[in-house]
Amino acid sequence: MKWSNVFILQVMFQPCLQVSLTTDAERTSYKTELGGDVVMGCRFFPLSQHPYEDLTVSWHWISPARSREVYRMDRGQEQASFRHPDFRGRARLLTEQIKDGWAKLQVSRLRINDTGTYQCIIGTTNGADYKEIKLSVTAPFKTVTKNISKSARGGELVLSCQSEGYPLSTVTWEDAHRRDLNASAAVVLTEDRLFRITTQIRVASSQRNNYTCSFDSSGSSSTFLIPGLCRKEQNTPTKKAEEEKIFIFTEGLE
Repeated sequence: MKWSNVFILQVMFQPCLQVSLTTDAERTSYKTELGGDVVMGCRFFPLSQHPYEDLTVSWHWISPARSREVYRMDRGQEQASFRHPDFRGRARLLTEQIKDGWAKLQVSRLRINDTGTYQCIIGTTNGADYKEIKLSVTAPFKTVTKNISKSARGGELVLSCQSEGYPLSTVTWEDAHRRDLNASAAVVLTEDRLFRITTQIRVASSQRNNYTCSFDSSGSSSTFLIPGLCRKEQNTPTKKAEEEKIFIFTEGLE
């Protein structure tokens, strides 16, 4: 047991540190998607004769640099004032399962920064103990937006794919013959902590071929058919584009 955790237990549950109570994690790790819910469980034994009145439960999100309190219940009473603002309105204890020896935490509307290590600390008249559980929140690169434009140099087309997700994905391009193609890529971190990836290749406008971009972490892909059939002619407002007509083609994931 880490000394920091011993200190927490001493402060919260002194003087019952001769730990006869034991806890077990229902699972050591959970993986779920952005915006979903998760229920993480700690089981404790033995049960008290008065499981609601005697029980103290504390859940924390922890890292080497800092800690955020997710939920606290003291002697059967929820202590919402201690809860970190990141979890207010999203975290609750499934109190109906306490009588069966479960301290289950539900976190709703999951965010990317909910990813991390969670520590459940349980104390009763029988002692105190804790367990750590890891949570991974992901956002697959599901929607791919593609764009095709004519290069200013002439004779070339610029094919572009863009998508958002988490964690960071690699992107590969290949033609109809399954040959890998060299591509450029730019990555931006959004306000929701998602990675927005924009990737491009340049191809000869005179060559008939198919080109596919694939986001490897999710399996999402999009294919360009060259020459395309759904082109829309546009003029851009720049002076340079006044001398050259740009062809734009955009659509969602096929």
